[in-house]
Amino acid sequence: MTTKELKNKVIRKINQIDDDEVLNEIYRMLDDANQDEEVFQLSGNHKKAIEEAKSQIESGEFLTNKQVNQEIGKWLNK
Repeated sequence: MTTKELKNKVIRKINQIDDDEVLNEIYRMLDDANQDEEVFQLSGNHKKAIEEAKSQIESGEFLTNKQVNQEIGKWLNK
């Protein structure tokens, strides 16, 4: 299938959709795909927070996903 054929097929499918939520999501995806890639610049505070988190991980100051899920379960059952 050529690019032109694929575009026409997508356009036909979109024209059949009446759901605003679906159309908004398609629009968001298309808009995101057309955005130029912009490099996110970290601020000094971001870099400091990342370094602090790395130090905490290295020193064992973290919870596993299982531990977090257990804590959330306890919190939700209160």
